[in-house]
Order: sequence, then structure tokens, then C-alpha cells
Amino acid sequence: MLNSLFIARIPSLDSYQSNVLTDGCLTYSWQDVGEIFDNLSSFFRQEKIDLADCLALECENSLPSALTLLFLLEKGYSFFLQPQSNSPSIIPEFCRYCLTPKLEKTDNLDQISNWLKITENHQYKTIDDKGKRLYMRTSGSTGTPKIVVHSQTKLLENVLNCVERLRLNSEARVAIPVPIYHLYGLGAAFLPSVAVGASIDLQKGANLLRYLQREKDFNPNVAFMTPSFCETLVKGRKSAREYKLTVVAGDLIKENTFIKYEENFGPLVKLYGSTEMGVIAAGSPQEESSLRCQTVGLPMPGVRLQLNKSLNSEMSEVGEICCQHPLGFDGYVDPAGVPLMSTNSDDWFPTKDLGKLHLDGHLEVWGRCDRSINRDGLLVLFSDIEKNMETLGEIEAVAVQCHGESQRGKGIVAFCVLTKGSHLSENEIRELCFDILPKRAIPDRIVTLKTLPMLPNGKIDHQQLVSFLPKA
Repeated sequence: MLNSLFIARIPSLDSYQSNVLTDGCLTYSWQDVGEIFDNLSSFFRQEKIDLADCLALECENSLPSALTLLFLLEKGYSFFLQPQSNSPSIIPEFCRYCLTPKLEKTDNLDQISNWLKITENHQYKTIDDKGKRLYMRTSGSTGTPKIVVHSQTKLLENVLNCVERLRLNSEARVAIPVPIYHLYGLGAAFLPSVAVGASIDLQKGANLLRYLQREKDFNPNVAFMTPSFCETLVKGRKSAREYKLTVVAGDLIKENTFIKYEENFGPLVKLYGSTEMGVIAAGSPQEESSLRCQTVGLPMPGVRLQLNKSLNSEMSEVGEICCQHPLGFDGYVDPAGVPLMSTNSDDWFPTKDLGKLHLDGHLEVWGRCDRSINRDGLLVLFSDIEKNMETLGEIEAVAVQCHGESQRGKGIVAFCVLTKGSHLSENEIRELCFDILPKRAIPDRIVTLKTLPMLPNGKIDHQQLVSFLPKA
């Protein structure tokens, strides 16, 4: 048993000795991890990488990346986590070295120098962050990404709360097609699965065919997905297949997708969080299906929620979700590591999401605050427009953006993906909207697309959508 931060919490040798970590190319048992960590320690000493050095880790859903990430957490290195990219890396000034785990021709991880590339940052400027810090960028789905600072100690506590809420154990065989360089994939999927010694299948660039092949090879009983991938499975899979649990996060999931998924694949649980707060709320597989469909569950232990209801809305129970989280982030820093904002557990953090709190504490999430506008003096939620337009038989998906001005106030543009074989024109779609939407919510313009642009975390890329439009 490793005397370390995460892996030491695996219950016992008997419960996990046959469990594995795989990426479809390489497979290692949890009993092999200690030797790899010893080799990494020797390699770091050889390369004169000190525990005081803040590092950057270029990560992907692969075994080399996952083991390097775990090693850094186990040893207490501060590091900045970012995705691997074909373009030149841009790493913060406070990172002394950039680590890029990349398996080329070797079929094992014994020789660290064969798969772990180390690049010195010549713009490096030292900072004193007290160690054991995790740095991540926000997704940037609606604005400029920020660098977020997390305490690794609090991250672990959040991980263990996820284990408890989701009822994970060492019998789980977990498929993770969501990126582990985002906090959903890392803090809710990967690390909780590690903490119980589960078998884990990391999938990079998952699509339907690749996922189904890996499902056949690995035989998972738990999966972590995005709403868009749930929809892909519902539409593309020809036969039912039972999972003990599927967790979904990253964006809103359509009600009909939720229902069809559960009919074919078993219990689906929503999880809600952010890069800053980690997991804020999550459902439980023991709750009724109707409650899991309507809400994202109860707040995590110690989390307090309140709604800012200063919106001009006829829906008085809806407001911006504000969160007080004992295990949330420590603040933002700039690329030089200079603090831009510090936080403590008593601060109320505005999530910029709209929601509704039930009397029993369950939380509904309605969408982003900046994805709503006032028209005719009333609140118009883009998520409501999308939900209603997707009930039209020949429309597969809708994403709504604010653009320009109209007679009622700010302009609304609806980007639509049509079903296969549909020949609806943009004018015909707009005419149909008069039958299903209040006048204040009628889009001023319809744009049809073959697909909606997506970010790696499963969210719609709203900035790219805006780029399709002429400047207002």
C-alpha cells in the first residue's frame, strides 16, 4: 500500500488487487503504480526538479498523463494543469518546467525518459505559493479564461464527498470519456474513482464508435458523460445496455434525453459545479428518477446556497445561484502568479447561473445568467427558447444567442440543427415559433447549421457561434 495522499485511501489490497487503470493502449494494475512512482521520483531527482518548483502539466486522457498527474498530487507538487495541444504551449511565468507525457513507440512506462518530455520555461519567475496548489484555467465558454487556484488538500476533501454522494466503491468499472484536465473529469470522475481503487478506462477523443468498442473491451458499469454524449448514445446505440450509474455534468441535459437514457442505460445522476467551486451539488442514485431529472440534487456537505433575485422577472422563485463553499477555490492569479482575487470559505461566490431552490434543499439549474435578457420588461431565458424550439419535429438542436437590437430590446438569434431529411427554411422555422413561444421570446433571426460547435468539456462554444454573425 502506498503511503500517499490519494492511493493510500484505497480500502485494501484484497478489494483492488485485480483492478486496473487503462487507456485502451496500456493497462496497469494499481499494484504497479508504486513502482512507476518510484521511477518518477528518481527521474525528477536526475532532472533536478525540486518540490518547491511549480510545474505545468500538459494532460490528456492517457495512462502516462494520468499517472504523472497522480504522482504530482501524491508528492505535493504545485502545478498548472492544461490540455495537450499541437500548437506551441503557453504556460504561466510561475511554472519552472513544462511536463508533457507522450507515449510514442514504447509499450511500457518503465523508462520515464521515453515518454515524459521536460521543457524549461525561460520566462520563469519564482513565486511562493506555499506548495500543494493546483492551477487551472476556466473553460472560457462565455468569456476570457481565468487562472484559478485550488488547495490540493481541499480538493481531496471534495473528492471524498463525491465518493460518498455517488456511492462509488472498488467494484466500479468506470468509463471516463470526459477530459481529466477539466475539474469535472478530474475532481468528480477520475480522482474519486482512484480513491476507491476502481478499475478506470480513460478515453481520449471519444466518439460513438470508439466508445462502443471500448465499452465492449472494458465492460464498464459506471460512466461520466456530458449531455451531448448522452444524446449521442441515445440516438446512435441500437440496443439497451444497463449501467449501475451514469453521471452527467457540463451543461443542461434535455428532459427527453434524460428519460430515454434511463430507459436504455439505467440510473442517470446530474452533477453541478464549476472550475472555481468544484462540485457544488449532485444527485444520488438512491433518489427517485423524477427528482434526478428535475434537479441537480442536494448541495455537497458544508455548501450553502442562496439566490440573488434582483432580476426583473415574473418568476419570483428564480435567481442567480450564489454559493458558499468550504472547499472552493483560493482565488484567481495572473500569468505571473500575482493574486487578482483571494477568497475564503465565508465568501458568497456568484456562479452566474440561474436556478431555483426547492424547500427540501434540492437545486434546479436553469442556465447562465448571461444567457437571458429583458424584453418588454420581462425576463426571457434562452434555455426556455431552446427547450421549446427543440419540441418542433424537424429540429434536432438549438442554441440561442443575444445579438444586436430589435424593437423589443436586445436581438435574439437562434442557431438550429435540423433533423436528417428536414428541408425547413429559416423563415419557416421562425413562423413556427409564433405557435410555441410568447412574442417577447420570438427569435429575430434563425441560422441553420450542420452541427453546433462544442468545447472539449461538452459545452456549446458560444463565442464561436457569435463569430458566425456579422458585427452588430
